[in-house]
Amino acid sequence: MSFIGNKNLSQTDAKVLPDIWLKAAMLGSLWASIEIILGSFLHNLHIPFSGTFLASVGLILMINGYKLWPVKGLFWRTALVTAAMKSISPSAIIFGPMIGIFMEGIILEVMVRLFRRNWLGFVLGGALAVSWSLFQKIFVLLMTYGPDFVKLYEQLYFMASRSFGFEGDAPFDLVRAIFIIDLSFGALVAGLSYRKIRSQSSISFPESKFEAAPKKENLLVASATQSYSVLLFLVNLIVLILGLAYLSDISISIGGVLVLTYVTVNIFRYNRSLKRLKRPQLWIQLIAMMGLSGLLLGGWDSTASLLIGLETGIAMAIRALLVIFAFSALSIEMRNPAIIGWFTRLGMGVLFDSISLAFEVLPRLLKRVSEIDRIWRHPFRTLSQLLAALEDLRVEHHSENPRVIILTGNPGDGKTNMIQALIRNESLREIDFHGFYSRGDWVENERDAYHIVDIQSHASETLCERKAPASEWQAGPFNFRRPGLEFGCKVLNSIPPQNSGSIVVIDEIGHLELKDQGWGHCMSDLVKNKTRMIWTVRPSLLDAVIAKWGLDYKVFDVKKFTEAQISNSIRSFLI
Repeated sequence: MSFIGNKNLSQTDAKVLPDIWLKAAMLGSLWASIEIILGSFLHNLHIPFSGTFLASVGLILMINGYKLWPVKGLFWRTALVTAAMKSISPSAIIFGPMIGIFMEGIILEVMVRLFRRNWLGFVLGGALAVSWSLFQKIFVLLMTYGPDFVKLYEQLYFMASRSFGFEGDAPFDLVRAIFIIDLSFGALVAGLSYRKIRSQSSISFPESKFEAAPKKENLLVASATQSYSVLLFLVNLIVLILGLAYLSDISISIGGVLVLTYVTVNIFRYNRSLKRLKRPQLWIQLIAMMGLSGLLLGGWDSTASLLIGLETGIAMAIRALLVIFAFSALSIEMRNPAIIGWFTRLGMGVLFDSISLAFEVLPRLLKRVSEIDRIWRHPFRTLSQLLAALEDLRVEHHSENPRVIILTGNPGDGKTNMIQALIRNESLREIDFHGFYSRGDWVENERDAYHIVDIQSHASETLCERKAPASEWQAGPFNFRRPGLEFGCKVLNSIPPQNSGSIVVIDEIGHLELKDQGWGHCMSDLVKNKTRMIWTVRPSLLDAVIAKWGLDYKVFDVKKFTEAQISNSIRSFLI
């Protein structure tokens, strides 16, 4: 699936979307919906520290989302999806907030991994992630207005210190103070979120499904009314780079003519640019910048000094127009199907699929998040409900008619026990189970060996064991035995043609199969023949397994779903 055309999810191969990207799409859509509603509310009212507040909201969502789906890589993937969806924001420059959101996810991901997912990692990651909003503001201002903005800020600081009667000779003390506030607030939010988050089993949501909502146009999809050009994308990029590098080296008159010409061309090329010019906020900011520059960087001493300051302000305004319109043009040209196709060929198709799914879910989440009075009254309860609903949406957006049901869980979570329970389940007694499950031997409270058991004949063979001799096939402390591997392949190769009431069990799929060893080749044949199957896979290998075989699948965590829930899914699965 790609953004080209008007295909929706029901018409695409959602089956190849790895589970972690599906989770990132759901969580990212929720984050984006909050950004859209709360972000617009806060920015329109010009509330101080709105960036800090929004960053904190994103932090809360990511930490709570991780509690629901504790998988590596969730933070940066969620942030990437959210950042891409931020492109629907009405802000003049979307790349700044997009970078800020993505960096928040990267910082949290790095710190949590560095400190092995303990409390300290979350607190430090949260502190640095929220404080990044300050660096983001500084970066955007410097890029937009240039280094002269620093001089203007210093003069504003000195003027304020004189006006309010306090001694201030260190303008950047204010920046340090804001940084400390952001750092402390981020650490506090992360610490509270880490302590208050509840396990998924304690989360309840009274409505199991969202109300159906009409599909909205995916705003990342190529517009039918907008033409695209790879050449113009490169031209806009070159103009931006050259402008940032050399605009200060040429006269204001020449720079002004060049930038105004560029803006005029963009207005005719991109209708969105014209809308930006109609916003009073843009012109108020630019006029205020020029006026303050004239007064503070020039002075009242003489007309000449006033004009020098005003000239600096005009130069800053010209640079700002270039940056705003160049980024606006680039954000539009980035939707070019040719560019998206190029990124897809580089292996980023899964990202675009995830964003498309997130946009599909967005209207339903926006409706729920818009009930803001409920959020203020019961914030933690509402958050728990929204997170529980995300799991419903994740399950819902797996393929409606999967060929493979995957039971996942860490060692000791009960995957094999669940398989055996399903085979014995009364509601599934009419189902003809084939394949095999694994049985473990315990020695002094640790697994010593695994045997695979043919479900039909009950015959078994040792698959792997800790003791010597060493084997050419190894996984962790276990040495795999050739007879066990051959036995498993023999069971799978002897499965008769499927009827409507049969299903094949493979317990479990690991590193060997991913390397086309073990029974990997047998599995490929079964997938090719569209055999209905139940697999067990560890969470750490889940995405790799799904991607390798391009599965049409549903995933159930054995710690979060009951035997009754999974058996009901199997019945509908076969029907």
